[in-house]
Amino acid sequence: MMLKRLNKIVGCEPVVLCLLLLAWTSSSVAVDSVARDYVIRDYMVAVNRPNNLHFIDLHTETIVRTCKLPSSVAPGTVVMSPDKLTAYVLGGRFDRIFGVKINNCDLVFDASFTSGNERIKSIASLAVSPDGEEIYTVHNPVRIMNDHYQVMDPRFVAYRAKDGVGAKPAKSFYVPRQINIMATGHDGRVYLSGPDVYVIDPDSGALAVAIASRTSQRKGYGQPDILTVWPVGSVNNEFVRMYTVAKYTDGTANPETTEWKWGFERVDLATGKTEVKDFSDLEEVYFTGMHRPGHPDEFYQVLTQLKRNSVSKQQGIKKVDLDRTYYCINFSTDGSKIYLGGTYNDIAIYDAETLTKLSNLVLPGGDMSMATPQVFSLPVDKVVYSPQGDAYGSNLTASK
Repeated sequence: MMLKRLNKIVGCEPVVLCLLLLAWTSSSVAVDSVARDYVIRDYMVAVNRPNNLHFIDLHTETIVRTCKLPSSVAPGTVVMSPDKLTAYVLGGRFDRIFGVKINNCDLVFDASFTSGNERIKSIASLAVSPDGEEIYTVHNPVRIMNDHYQVMDPRFVAYRAKDGVGAKPAKSFYVPRQINIMATGHDGRVYLSGPDVYVIDPDSGALAVAIASRTSQRKGYGQPDILTVWPVGSVNNEFVRMYTVAKYTDGTANPETTEWKWGFERVDLATGKTEVKDFSDLEEVYFTGMHRPGHPDEFYQVLTQLKRNSVSKQQGIKKVDLDRTYYCINFSTDGSKIYLGGTYNDIAIYDAETLTKLSNLVLPGGDMSMATPQVFSLPVDKVVYSPQGDAYGSNLTASK
């Protein structure tokens, strides 16, 4: 099957000639690695102001196409459908979800939260069911009265993807306050980041604590502090958020003997297994972090620096200063490259092993602010390219 697809993509006959051509391309690269570049590639969806959605081929570092959204991209939380052909974006200044087909820019889903005198916002809460039939978010409503605002209880909300443009909530359940990022497990349950990490059954609304965080009684530790509005980790099939915490080495809260730690709270989305683990001393501030694909003992962080950590040794391996601040970290699916985004309008690419900067990809338009670019792989024959060449649209401005 792979050889037939190679024949179709490379355009050579017979199959033996295709293999010889691939071998000739680079004697230092294995045939299966070269073949993968033709058959399966890594792609990215990134959004930036004022209303741009960019579909990027990371192998060629070109924009496949840029789609225009009907409204503001803020906050720019992006989640892909299970088949990776539809990008869902939390935008509209935190109160609207768009669903866009990346192969033709068709708007196939559009749900506005606010109606009447009820103003609703969502803080980076977006997820899609494993079968792609439902889209999930959390509504944080406020009722606007003549002389005051009435703060209402937050709701976990499910939309039906088939309801398309103008979709309304199909069901909703009350949930705790302060929910932000979300992710869907393979079993269909949805993990919610809040004071604790919760898990909800989207059919019944049954809610449980998956990871105790604010309510944890971790011996020898203080209460962890968490900042997260970026749903990273999809390339590892993980729900992950970082914490900082005081570790009391002598059983007291004496500041002279207290150690300050970075750690992560993690859910394996395939199995539901949870993990809470320190991985480094607290020396600098970072906004996002995640494991390196294929290297479960390595955890990377980013903000004004890019840092590589050894989880088992609980110490940093290497760190480098960045040209500017980047809010959001991601990886290639094979773990060889790091992609840094957020804040301004460029994606910085680094070698994951050496932390050497490889290139800088500038996106047309304005800044990304707190947007979350997503990386994923697709068979090349699932992507609609321009008949004129390998990429449709314009090349990214890249500095090597």
